[in-house]
Amino acid sequence: MKEFICGVNYWPRNAGVHMWKEWDSESIDAEFRQMAELSLNACRVFLLWEDFQPDPYSVSEEAMVKFDELINISKTYGIKLIPTFFTGHMSGENWDVPWRSGRDPYEDPFMLRAQVRLVREFAHRYKDEDAILLWDISNEPDIFQKPKSIDAAWLWTHLLYRELKAYDPGRQVTLGIHATSLFWSEPFRIGDVAEVNDILCMHPYPLYTELCPEPLDSLRSTYFVPFACRFTEGMGGKRVLLEEFGSTTQMAAPEVEARFHSAALYSALANGVIGALAWCFGDFVKQTRLPYESTPYEVGFGITEKDGKVKEKGLVLSEFARTVRNARVHELLPVKSQAAIVIPRKYYDNPDPENTPTRNAAVLFASFILAKCAGLDVDFITCDKLATDEISGYKALFVPCAARRGTLNISDFAHLRDFVKSGGTLYCSYDGVAVSGMEEVFGMTVFHASAPQGNEWIVEVPGRKTPLSGPIPEQLGLARRKHLNFACSTGSICDSQGVVVNRYGEGHAIFVGFPLELYLAMTPYVFDKDAYYEIYSLVAKTAGLDVAWKDPNPVIEVRRFTSPERDAFVVVNHEPQEHLVNISVPDDIGRRSARSWRHRTETEVKDGKISLVLGPSEGDIVEIL
Repeated sequence: MKEFICGVNYWPRNAGVHMWKEWDSESIDAEFRQMAELSLNACRVFLLWEDFQPDPYSVSEEAMVKFDELINISKTYGIKLIPTFFTGHMSGENWDVPWRSGRDPYEDPFMLRAQVRLVREFAHRYKDEDAILLWDISNEPDIFQKPKSIDAAWLWTHLLYRELKAYDPGRQVTLGIHATSLFWSEPFRIGDVAEVNDILCMHPYPLYTELCPEPLDSLRSTYFVPFACRFTEGMGGKRVLLEEFGSTTQMAAPEVEARFHSAALYSALANGVIGALAWCFGDFVKQTRLPYESTPYEVGFGITEKDGKVKEKGLVLSEFARTVRNARVHELLPVKSQAAIVIPRKYYDNPDPENTPTRNAAVLFASFILAKCAGLDVDFITCDKLATDEISGYKALFVPCAARRGTLNISDFAHLRDFVKSGGTLYCSYDGVAVSGMEEVFGMTVFHASAPQGNEWIVEVPGRKTPLSGPIPEQLGLARRKHLNFACSTGSICDSQGVVVNRYGEGHAIFVGFPLELYLAMTPYVFDKDAYYEIYSLVAKTAGLDVAWKDPNPVIEVRRFTSPERDAFVVVNHEPQEHLVNISVPDDIGRRSARSWRHRTETEVKDGKISLVLGPSEGDIVEIL
C-alpha cells in the first residue's frame, strides 16, 4: 500500500442496507465529502448480493451504473474503495438471493458458477480502475451460511481469489473474516484463508467477547483489537488490515467510545496493521426496518450521528488519520520483535475437548497483555516455525498454559530444547503438559497434577519482595479440573508457589507450575490489581532483552519504527487517566530533538530521554529529528 489505510465501513445514513435500491447520489456525495473533510482515505462498500446479481446468469447493469457513479464520487474526494462481494449477511440479518433455493453457496456447482460470473465481471471491467484499493471476497460469510467443512471453505475462497486474479492480477484480494475465526473451530481458519489472500483482515469487537469483561476503555479491552490483529498475522504469516472495529453509543458513553477508539487505533498501528476502518460511517435514519429493527444497537455504531454531526469517536478517527498521514507512517517499519508467543499445535482441533479455540485465545491474549505490560513486543508464531531458522532471531519464547496434549508435539519440544541449549530463554506455565525431557530442561519434577486447595493462588517471583497472588476461578464442572493443574520443582514443597529458573546449556528455562494466564483471563479487573507482568519482566531480564529504554509504566505501550532515514516511536496510553511518559532514546539513534506528530510540537531530547504527557487513552507518534 502506498499509504496507511484509514477510513470507514459505509452504508448511507438515509438508506442503510437499502443503498442500491434507494440510490441517492446527491446524499452519498455529501457523505463522501464529509469523509474527506475528516481526512479519511478509504471506504469499504458492500455489494449486496441480491442487488448485483438478481439472477444467476447475469450481473445487474442498473447496479453497475450506480457503482460507476460511486467510483466517480470517490475520485472527486480522493477516497479509495474496498468493494465487498457476496454480502449476504449484514447487521444481524441475512439478505439472500431469491434464486439460491437452498443450494450450498460453497459446494454446489451451480452456485459456484454464478459467483464466478459476478467477480469476473467486476475484475474484468475495473482492472485498470485506480479508485478501487482492493477486492474483498465477502463479509463474514460463515454467518450468512456456514460451510460444511474447512475444505469447502478453502476451495470456495481459492476459486474466487483465482478468478479475481486471472482478470485483475495487480490488485490485492482479501476476505472479511471476524473474531469467530479465533474463538471457534470455524471453517474459515486463518491459516487456510492466508493461503489464498494477499492480505488478511480481522473484525475484533471487545463489546462482543467474554474475554473483555471490563469497560470498553480499560487496558484489557483496548489491547483486544491489536491482539486479534497480531495473532492473525502470526497464524497466517501475512500483513493485516483492521477492516472493522468500533462500538455503539447505545452501549457506551461517547467519551468512553472516544477513549477506546484512540487507544485501539494507536495500538493497532504499533502492532503493525496496514490500516484501520471503523464500523461505521453514520448512524441510520430509518431505524424501524430491517436489519435495524431487529438489531437496535447497530444504529449507534456511526462515527457521525444521523443528522451528520461528528461524534467524539469520529473526531478521534479524524485526528488519527491526519497524524498517520502527516507522519508518513507508510515509510516506516516496526523494529523486529525479539520475543514470541507460541501458538498451540492443535489450536483448533485439540483432542481434549475442554481446550477449545476460545480457551486458547484467552490464554494467548492474557500472555500478550503480560508481555506488553512488561515492555516486551511479541510476535505470535506457529509450532511449524520452531523447525525453521526464524526462531534464531528471538531471544525469548513463551508457551503459556501448556496442556497435556495439543500444545506441543514431541518434535516441537525438541526444537524448543535446542533453542534453550543455544542460548535462548524459554518460558512455560503448566496446564498438564507432559513431555519427556521437560524435567531436565526446566530443572523440576511434576510431582502430581490436581485441583488446588483454597480459593487463592500464590507465586513467589525471584527479585520481588512480596509474592503475587490472585483468586482461583470457580470450577465449572468436572472438566475444569484439567485446567487446575499444579506442578512443583524438585525437592520443594508441592505448592507451586515458586517460579523455577533453570540454566540449561547456554540458555535458561523458566517454569510456572500452574495455568497463570488462564487464571488471569478468567478473572475480571485482575490486570488492575497487581504487577503480574513482573513474571514476564523476569523472562526479559533473564533473556537479556533491553526494555529499560521504554517507559516502565505498565499501562504505556511503546514500539520503535524505523526506515533508513528515520526513527520514530508509537506511544500508547492504555488507561483512561493522564500519564507522564519518559522514553530513553537508544544509543544507536542519537540525542537530538523530537517531534510529536499528533500535537505538531517539538521537544528536546534531554539527558537521553523524551518526556511527554499522554492524556487518557491517548496515543502519539514521536519522531527523532
